[in-house]
Amino acid sequence: MLDFEFLKQSASVLADAAVKTTKDLTDKGKHKMDVLAAERHLAKTQRQLGALVYSLYKNGQTNDQLVKKYLQAVEQAEGQLEKITTEQAEESRDVRMEKICMRCGAEVSKDATFCSCCGQKFESADDTRGRVWNTEK
Repeated sequence: MLDFEFLKQSASVLADAAVKTTKDLTDKGKHKMDVLAAERHLAKTQRQLGALVYSLYKNGQTNDQLVKKYLQAVEQAEGQLEKITTEQAEESRDVRMEKICMRCGAEVSKDATFCSCCGQKFESADDTRGRVWNTEK
């Protein structure tokens, strides 16, 4: 019965680690999509400004108010992209290294000598697998 409990506990630890990894990957994917959307919006706004300036120039016209409005839209799109990339950089700083015990799959701190779950001694790097997890705030 002891082996079954150990297996049950190990499976639970591994399942929790898988859930956490999946959440981290989902968050990274969502953030990447946000960056791509902001980049597309910026590119579209820049193209619109270019088309306007070209059209005005080609027809020998000027419309400083309209050009200024489009310049403001470009600046706003640049600001949004900067905000998103800054948030991503801040989140990246909150990443820390963890180790996973090869015996039971529990997360332990990177400088741990023993597994806090099963007591396994870590004599070398082969006794653990390095993982990167986002720290919870």
